[in-house]
Amino acid sequence: MSSSTAEQQYDAVYLSPIGWLGIRLQGQQLKQLAWLSARPVVKKVENRRLRIIMDALHRYFSAAQDFPTLPVAPEGTVFQRRVWAALQDIPCGQAVTYGQLARKLNTGSRAIGQSCRANPITVIIPCHRVIAVRGPGGYMGKAGKTVIKQWLLAHEGHD
Repeated sequence: MSSSTAEQQYDAVYLSPIGWLGIRLQGQQLKQLAWLSARPVVKKVENRRLRIIMDALHRYFSAAQDFPTLPVAPEGTVFQRRVWAALQDIPCGQAVTYGQLARKLNTGSRAIGQSCRANPITVIIPCHRVIAVRGPGGYMGKAGKTVIKQWLLAHEGHD
């Protein structure tokens, strides 16, 4: 199997109101939750942890709410993991600017943006709750993805 085929395989997929999310586990921990352009190949993994994640996604997309504490295993640098932990402290329906989070973590706004861009567990590690001073700012470092960020913020009741 080629590496590109393996990269496209997920343990499960979830169809949200705004697109497919691919779910990858590492043991019993969530390793990746990624927005996908189309439904990918699924490995047909079935376990209790996966059902808990799927239920949490369903509850969030049905009525915006904070996620329960889920065991996550995001791969990243020590700094990125520190930023991602801080993101999980931002309550549903609220947002902070890149600058506010940077000051809290004693770093620069660009470093915050780069860590948000590298976030492998979107939505659950809510990088969409970090916004620019004027407007939503970027999302995932990809053109056209800000519509997802705007939808998530509106879903959570943020202006």
